[in-house]
Amino acid sequence: MTFEFDSRVRFSPIAVYQTAIQLMYDLANKAWTENVYMAMAEEVRGTNLLIVFINPSPPTAAEQLKVMHCVAALYRSVVVMTDGLLFCNLKSQLSVRGTEVGAMSVTPSHDPPRGLGRIGSLINNVSTTEDPVDNVVGADGGRVIDPEKPDFTIVYYFFGKAIQSKEVSMAILEAIATAAPFDSGVECKELLAVSKDGGCSIIIESVAGGKTLFTYGWAARALKVLYQGILVPQKRWGDVVLTLMYKEARFGEMRMLRTAAGRIGGGVGGVASE
Repeated sequence: MTFEFDSRVRFSPIAVYQTAIQLMYDLANKAWTENVYMAMAEEVRGTNLLIVFINPSPPTAAEQLKVMHCVAALYRSVVVMTDGLLFCNLKSQLSVRGTEVGAMSVTPSHDPPRGLGRIGSLINNVSTTEDPVDNVVGADGGRVIDPEKPDFTIVYYFFGKAIQSKEVSMAILEAIATAAPFDSGVECKELLAVSKDGGCSIIIESVAGGKTLFTYGWAARALKVLYQGILVPQKRWGDVVLTLMYKEARFGEMRMLRTAAGRIGGGVGGVASE
């Protein structure tokens, strides 16, 4: 995978993370080995950039751009941008076994942000509080309802330590990427992920006896709603526990915690380096 950056066109890091998380979620809802001819993140709240994958190969070509390649390339690209503070225009070429199979770009949308957008309409009954002070995030909570799936509700409670926004963003991106190889309808008993630098851990577990099967699709959706519907709007980055509910019945739980460097689970390190 090659990278070509143009620092004359720069983006907000949070806008890059938001768009990458949206696209990673979209990819996680496709079959792992499905061919990709074009993939683009849907409109995301308050951003002005696009992340696009394009496959120029004819359908008869032996090597094709697949979902697994896009997941790995997207994760690796955001890692490179984060490590180098290169949140700017990007063009990448993707190759599989020496054959070029596609391209990825991060470019301006050329349109102004359109208000809250789709995820911005999430119903949240808690007002935004001040940003964390003295390395502590305030202790309070609320609930958020997914407007596209109104039977899906997240009840959340902030407590404890603040976490760097980049650590939170990378942990959520990795958690969704970790779910991506699994069919979205497969039961998810446990999902573990840690940000690349080890500062943020995420633990997702199903609830025994729940009336609704907790799947990898629900885990990925909960991560996206957490990021776009709670963390970004409130500008709060810290320890949080969440109860995941379907039709007002618990079927999953999530914890996002500040941690010391080190990994607790699998992740996409091997996939992303292919």
